[in-house]
Amino acid sequence: MKKYCFILLLLITVRVGAQDFYLLPKVGLGLSNITNNDKDKSSMRPGFNFGLGAGLIWNERVGIETGIYYLMLGNKFSTDYISYTTKLDYFSIPIYAKGYVYKGLFLFAGPQFGFNVVRDDGRDEDYLSDIDKVRKFDFSVGVGAGYQWDFGLQLSASYNFGLIDAWKKYPEEWSPSGKKCNNIFQFNVGWTVGF
Repeated sequence: MKKYCFILLLLITVRVGAQDFYLLPKVGLGLSNITNNDKDKSSMRPGFNFGLGAGLIWNERVGIETGIYYLMLGNKFSTDYISYTTKLDYFSIPIYAKGYVYKGLFLFAGPQFGFNVVRDDGRDEDYLSDIDKVRKFDFSVGVGAGYQWDFGLQLSASYNFGLIDAWKKYPEEWSPSGKKCNNIFQFNVGWTVGF
C-alpha cells in the first residue's frame, strides 16, 4: 500500500515530461454483484465510491490516470428463508490508459488493484458465515468512457471485471459453478484541477 501511495505522490510532484498534469476528485454510484451466484436469489448491491485521481496527458490523444478510491462492493442475497447483504469494501488503485477520441470524449481501460477493508455478510448465525475466508487483495480490469468539459467537469461510466476469486477457498459444495469475483458498474462525476 505504501508503494502505491508513493507512486501517486511521485505523479503529483513530477510531471515526467507530460504536457498536462491534473488532480481529479471523484464521487459516484456503484452497482456491484458477485459472479456465479444464483441469479434468482442474488441481486446488485448499490453503494457509493469516492476518491482522488491524478493523471498525465502526453498529447491531445493519449494519457494515463491513477488514484486511490473507496469502493463499496458485494451483493444482496434473498430466499424464502434468509436475506442478507454481503459487504466487501475496498481501497482501490486503478491504472488506466486513456484515449481522447473527439473533443472531450475519452475511453479508458486498465488494471485495478483492491485492498479489502470491510468484510460483513450480515448473517446473525456465525456458523453460516464464510466472511473470514475473503481475500485481502482483489484484482480486476476496468473499461469505460467519459466526457471532460473545458471548465473542469467530468462524467464517466465504467465496468470492472473481477479476475480472481474474492474468497481464499470456497468449499466445492458451496460454489459448484466457479469463481466468485467482484464485478461493478460505476457512474462517476469529478472535477479536473489542472497544473
